Amino acid sequence: MDITTLGRGGSDTTAVAIAAAIGAKNCYIFSDVDGVYTADPNKISSAQKLAAVSYDEMIEISSEGAKVLHGRCIEIGDKFKIPIVTKSTFNNKAGSIISDIIEENTIKSVVKKDISRISIIGNGIIRNIDKIKEIIDIINDNKLEMLEFNVSESKISIDFKNMVEDNILEKIHDKIRQN
Repeated sequence: MDITTLGRGGSDTTAVAIAAAIGAKNCYIFSDVDGVYTADPNKISSAQKLAAVSYDEMIEISSEGAKVLHGRCIEIGDKFKIPIVTKSTFNNKAGSIISDIIEENTIKSVVKKDISRISIIGNGIIRNIDKIKEIIDIINDNKLEMLEFNVSESKISIDFKNMVEDNILEKIHDKIRQN
């Protein structure tokens, strides 16, 4: 008999795959966090929990380093249209729902990878010129050297020459979350 381990995201991916196989209406994922936040709440005190996130946005958030859900489980949820509900095993607070509902022009999350990259994720971000300008202003005000600045329909990715401190992430997060 062979034994194998599932690895990171294995339980999430298995749960969503089983939900799809049995035709479940939702798949609930319980973990140590009670949902998807606008930034890592362990680093950014003003991070807020998101009630809803689209599959596409969550795939971007996961691919940029957030560890709430593994990207593969989101892909399966999207393919079989199984809404994924993230909740905490430690409290009864409402979680976040990942589904195919898209809120146009809403910035969802700011993620910092440990490789001097900051990504701002939200559908329609490419049309939010004012927010893009605010991000560039913060970069210039803090004299950060950019290597690359990419904007797509749902993500801004900025690569920097040097590591970016968490206080810069917090400045960007707080600025773009203002209405």
